[in-house]
Amino acid sequence: MGAMSRLRLNMLKENRGFTLVEMAVVLIIIGVIIGAIIKGKSLVRGAEQKKIYTKFVNEWRINYLNFYDRTGKILGDTWDASLATPAAGQDGQADTAAGAAGAVTDAGRDDLFDGPAAGSAYLGMTSLGLEAPSTNTPNNWQYKYVDSGGTAHFMDIAFVWDGANNYNYMMVNNVPAELAIALDTMIDGSADGTDGDFLFGTGTAWPTTATTEADDIRWKMQF
Repeated sequence: MGAMSRLRLNMLKENRGFTLVEMAVVLIIIGVIIGAIIKGKSLVRGAEQKKIYTKFVNEWRINYLNFYDRTGKILGDTWDASLATPAAGQDGQADTAAGAAGAVTDAGRDDLFDGPAAGSAYLGMTSLGLEAPSTNTPNNWQYKYVDSGGTAHFMDIAFVWDGANNYNYMMVNNVPAELAIALDTMIDGSADGTDGDFLFGTGTAWPTTATTEADDIRWKMQF
């Protein structure tokens, strides 16, 4: 064999490419890296969900209980429907409606912290030295949560009376199912939305798509 032929043979040997074993090792390493990234994202999301429960949703519950303990009144109760002529006041039924008849308003949500509502003896949390829960928006009753699909949801808090079932509850709106399920698990130890103190409406299953928003989520405020 001539020198040129030997050179060509050596070049072919040196450029034989990856073996199947080498390719398998590379694929395993890539899989481990991808798995670690996914696991890391899951841990970060779980930590954020726990933070929302601890620092925001549950803090509102604690403020509700402290408010009642100090005043004997219900946080968010600004309209007295029991009067012969209903007017601003307290009847033990939360409404978060800024001292007026009707549905929850953002002005009513503001009154949770810095009341009073006009024409009533209602006091806000600030009058009692209670601090607003931590949040990441300009409104202390609102929290921005970015779901696993990258969409932002602005969940908000109010306190409302359920006249049919006779209980006051914290109403949370604009919550993606993945967060609602996490909160349900932390509060009730289950994730069905149908039983316990943390419910989807009056008790229906959570949406099956993780990023689908749910409204009128209820955390019963009972003594």
